[in-house]
Order: sequence, then structure tokens, then C-alpha cells
Amino acid sequence: MIEIDKVLNSISDEFMELPNELVQGLTNNSSKVKKGFIFFAFQGDNCDGNDFIEDAFKNGACLVVSDSDKIESQKNIIKVDDVRVAAGIACSNFYDFPQNKLKLIGITGTNGKTSTSSILKSILDADNKKTLQIGTSGIKPPLDIVSNLTTPDIFDLYEILNYAVNEHYKYVILEVSSHALSQRRVENIFFDITAFTNLTLDHLDYHKTMEEYFSEKLKLFYLNKDNGSSVVLFDNEYGKRISELKSNTKCISLKNEDLEYSCTRYNISDLGVTGTLAWDSNTLDFQSKLIGSFNLENLVLAATIAIELNILKQSISIGIKNCSNIDGRLHLVENKKNRKIFLDYGHTPDAYLKVLKTLKENFNQPLKVLFGAGGGRDKSKRPKMAEVVEKYSIECYLAPDNPRFEHIDSINADVISGFSKTNHHFFNDRKSALEFALSNLKSDEILIIFGKGTEKFQEINGVKHFYSDIDIIKEFYAS
Repeated sequence: MIEIDKVLNSISDEFMELPNELVQGLTNNSSKVKKGFIFFAFQGDNCDGNDFIEDAFKNGACLVVSDSDKIESQKNIIKVDDVRVAAGIACSNFYDFPQNKLKLIGITGTNGKTSTSSILKSILDADNKKTLQIGTSGIKPPLDIVSNLTTPDIFDLYEILNYAVNEHYKYVILEVSSHALSQRRVENIFFDITAFTNLTLDHLDYHKTMEEYFSEKLKLFYLNKDNGSSVVLFDNEYGKRISELKSNTKCISLKNEDLEYSCTRYNISDLGVTGTLAWDSNTLDFQSKLIGSFNLENLVLAATIAIELNILKQSISIGIKNCSNIDGRLHLVENKKNRKIFLDYGHTPDAYLKVLKTLKENFNQPLKVLFGAGGGRDKSKRPKMAEVVEKYSIECYLAPDNPRFEHIDSINADVISGFSKTNHHFFNDRKSALEFALSNLKSDEILIIFGKGTEKFQEINGVKHFYSDIDIIKEFYAS
């Protein structure tokens, strides 16, 4: 609880009589409002919070903050230039600036955010640094606060950061999505380290062009603390551009030894990855059970972040070695018949390509693929996903991912347009597709299941139904 004028400090120059109440909480969801809450009327693509101001007051709101031209300043309503900016300031004030009491690492990119974050957390754990990880796979260690977003909404995020401070965490690793940057979910939060993995085709339903997508990602690199730095993988077009646009950026390359960090000596096999990271006059040898060139990139990026955080080299090597499996990322599912079945959260053509090439190069076995496209998301990538799958598989199974509000037939039609062959199977039910794939999987074949990773739900028409690929696999081989 905090005085209302302290929460509103630096939000508005407007002089008005404020309610004589202690603020109990902050939200942009009128259904979550309780007595003493401040309600922030966010305007979204599908919903306008200003339409719910009356509901917020009925539920006990002591104050409403809005930037709508339709709303006039009046008793218990404050007008601001940007309600999302105001929410960031209010959250900072309400929780007493938790972001300034932590070491914050923000990681962005299309693919590799979760893997890089997981490896980095393993490194920090090995160095006895109490660390919270927030991203696509949820919050680790798990909290009562649940978020289904890669980057939680601003109110949840500040509550999580406040929890981290109160529980004596020292480090927080946050995956920062382009949507989060566009929607200002990290408003008023500044990072000790910002990091970039890559940028490939995705989210063009939201950002419209790759240039707009990149522009949103770029925003993260202007959110460093005064003494903070940025770390980017240099061996891609967008990493190079960030390094050119943003000062104090450290570059990592697997090809060029002349950059700040390089890893040109490495070996990739079905047993994992080994290599040597070099910088200044220093070297770091590492070995990992993670396979694939894409994991090599994630490993060196995580190691470089750790070096920038002054973590001991020994801890970095141990942390990399200890991180032998990442939930939902080329995740080998154990089963009684010892079939090679992998789960991967990949949902872009580039992610598919990296995983399938890795499996092809490291296991000389035929590949079968189960995949599907998410509803209400970038349609332009759907045929390209089919092209990649068809190129590397002997058989594939097209099945629903999270249809959301889109009809599965419409989604499948977009995907199917990318096929040139006919040796494929189409399903309107994911469970049936997976059981069919398992029943036809031979001992010398590999099945890779894309899209959902270790998720425990499937979203259909706005409702989340319990669903787990892992559980179905275990049930199938139980008898």
C-alpha cells in the first residue's frame, strides 16, 4: 500500500483533487480491479479499456488513468499523453523501483531466446548467483504469478521484479519480445545487458514488414543502464546492423576472429558441441551435450553475456556442461521402446530448418515430422514451413497447433499450398495425428514434433484445453 500521490509522481502535471486512499494495486483489466486499485485504460487492437471505466469504478477503482480523446479529465480520472508510459512510471513508484535493485539481462531475437536464457541461468546457478528466468517457458523457478506471454504484461512484470527483490534474487533474465517492445511492457525498465540472437521471418501479421519487425527489436538496445552494454551475434545481417547503430555493442562471431569475441574452433556431433571462445588475450574451453550449430550460437552468446557480467570462467564452463537439456527445445522424449522422438517449440521456417538440418547431419536416419501453424498469426510463413518440412522428411503429418479463433481448414490450406508432393497426412485433431505418427514410427526412424514443445494446453476459440504431446507419447508406449 502506498499513498496515491506517490504512485502518480511524475505522471501528470495536472492539478486535481486526489482521492484520500492508499493504493492497493494497479491493473489494466477491469475484472481484476479491487477496492483501492488504479485502473489504466489501455487501448488494444481488439479491446478498448476506456469502454470498461464504469466497470472499474463499480469494482472499487479509486482512480482511472486514460489517454483517450473520448474521455475528459474529471473527478477520479486523470488524462495523460500516453497511458502505457504512465503505467510504467506508476509501477516503478508503486513497487519502489525494483528494476534498479537487480542485475537485469534482456534477450531478444526470433529464435534462440529461451535456449540462451536457459544456458545463462545454468551458468549463473553454477556461480551461486540467485537467478530468476522469465520467458516462453514460463518463470523459473515457478511462481504463483502465471503469464502466458513471452514477456509478461507490465503489471505482472513489475510484480515479479518486486518478488525477486523481496526474495533476495540478484539476477533476472528476461526474454523481450517484439510485441512487448511495441506495447511498452518493459516501460521504465533498464538493463545491465541487452542481447540479440537473430531475426527471421515471423510476426508479420503484427509488424507488417521485416523492417518494422527489426525496428521494434532495436528498441531494446536503447534500454541499457548508463553503464550497461549490448551483446549481439554478428554472423547475420541484423546483428551487424545493431552493432553499427548502437555504441558499446560487443560482437560475437563463429567466422571472424577480429571481433571482440569469436569462436572459430569448435566441433559439432551427435554427442554435443565443444569449442573455444576467445576474447582479448583470454580463452574459454567448453563442452555441451546440446547438439546443432544453432545451439553453438546460443552457447557462445550465453557465455559472452556471462563474461560481460564478470562471472568466473570455471563457472561458465560448469554451467554450460550442466545444461544438458532445454525444455521444449530439441527435447528427446524418453519412451519404453527407445524410439527417437523429439519435441521442439520451433514455429518458424528458420527454426524448422535449423532443427531438421541438425537431426539430418547428426543422425543418419529417416525423418518424420508432425507440425502445424498457429491461428491468428503470420500467414506468410505457413507455406514456407511446409517447404522446409517436405525437403527434409520422408513423411509428414499436418495437425493443429493453437488454432485460436481461426478455423483449422483455413490454416491447413495455407500450409498445404507450400507442398509439392502428396506423401503427407492431414488431421483436424492433434492427438489423432500424433497417435497415427507413433503407430507408424519404425525403430530406425526419427519423429520430430514441432510447435508446442512442453506446453500443457491447446487454445481453440479462445478457450485453453488441457493438451500435452509428452503425455500422449507416454500413454501410447505405456501398454
